[in-house]
Amino acid sequence: MKKWKVYSIIITVLLVLVIIGVLIYAFVFRETVTETEAKNIAMEYANVVEDNITVLSIKKDHEDRKYEIKFYDDLYEYEMEINYHTGEVVNFEKDIRDNVNIQDNQTVSMTEEEAKTIALQRVGKSSDEVTFTRVRMDRENGITVYEVDFYDTEKEYEISIDIDTKEIINYQEDYFHTHHNNSNTTTTNDYIGVERAKEIVLNHAGLNSNDVTFHKVELDVDYSIATYEIEFYYQYFEYEYELNATTGEILKYQRDR
Repeated sequence: MKKWKVYSIIITVLLVLVIIGVLIYAFVFRETVTETEAKNIAMEYANVVEDNITVLSIKKDHEDRKYEIKFYDDLYEYEMEINYHTGEVVNFEKDIRDNVNIQDNQTVSMTEEEAKTIALQRVGKSSDEVTFTRVRMDRENGITVYEVDFYDTEKEYEISIDIDTKEIINYQEDYFHTHHNNSNTTTTNDYIGVERAKEIVLNHAGLNSNDVTFHKVELDVDYSIATYEIEFYYQYFEYEYELNATTGEILKYQRDR
């Protein structure tokens, strides 16, 4: 009789452990919000209509138990993270897209050329002395700004300008890591240039400039090697390239859905 009681207790404990294990597995490894539901949550949170957006990717992060969703419409690009147990939006980013004619979508008190002029005046340079890598509108701390990035033979500059007040609200300049008093140092005169870099990656991808939306085109100089880092979107795909800025050789290439 005593043995039967012992066995009953052991069986009961094992059953409890199994139930607890199943519950833990269901919580940790199985999402309760489906991918479609997560997308609908994202659309509602961003206040957009599905017919007006293009979804770039929906990925599951099992470690953090969330969906990572990227999409864009005619004016903005969105990145969201949604907990796949609760459906809670845990991260939301909204940025004005590159290469979008924002003037058609909102009243702007400053043009791109004015932004360039203000940036050049700040550093005391002329347009012939620099190479622009990015000029785009964005939002910073609730303020619409022009982000103007460019470089000369010694430094790279990042400047943000309030489009309403035309004041510089953020300024950064850095010497190239390759800038030394040394005859072996590569200068910007040796670089292939932004337009040629874009042409190389588009030829590699088998696309043309009208097909894609560029997200990033930047010059990066590190460890005596200058590279162009280029990212763009085509339909449901995101392309990332890294090119040798002097030779145009493709050093890295990645395409994600």
